[in-house]
Amino acid sequence: MSAREGGDFFRRLSRRYVRAALFYLCLGLLLGTGMMYFGNDNFQYLHSHMLLVGTGLFAAYGAGFSWIASKADRGPLEGVSAATANAQFYLANLGLPGMLLGSVLPVGLGLDRLGVLFGLVETVAGLLFALLLLRTLKTEYPPKTPEPGRS
Repeated sequence: MSAREGGDFFRRLSRRYVRAALFYLCLGLLLGTGMMYFGNDNFQYLHSHMLLVGTGLFAAYGAGFSWIASKADRGPLEGVSAATANAQFYLANLGLPGMLLGSVLPVGLGLDRLGVLFGLVETVAGLLFALLLLRTLKTEYPPKTPEPGRS
């Protein structure tokens, strides 16, 4: 993968995260409006996690991958691969819906514990993201040389 292709891949991944964040923002706002309209606050966990994790964290992932793309344009990033970033994306997008589903499943049958499993998946996605950012930070580039004719 060339440096330019790497930057393009991470830019596309960033846009996918921003689209997912906007999707969860709309869902969270609609759920919150419905809770206010019907006077029912039984879905506070679902509502807050749609907004905090779905919108806030996914938007942060999008910003982070945009930054990684700018670094990938300058040269190869050691230990940062498209496959790892893709795995992180799919883990995050598997973990959050599972967590949300676990929050509305019946408690008596123990099905709500599925939310914990998917919470761990979301945690792994967050750790992978932190690893990708740290590896990007560690990559050193030669100093930029001024263009000829410019001082």
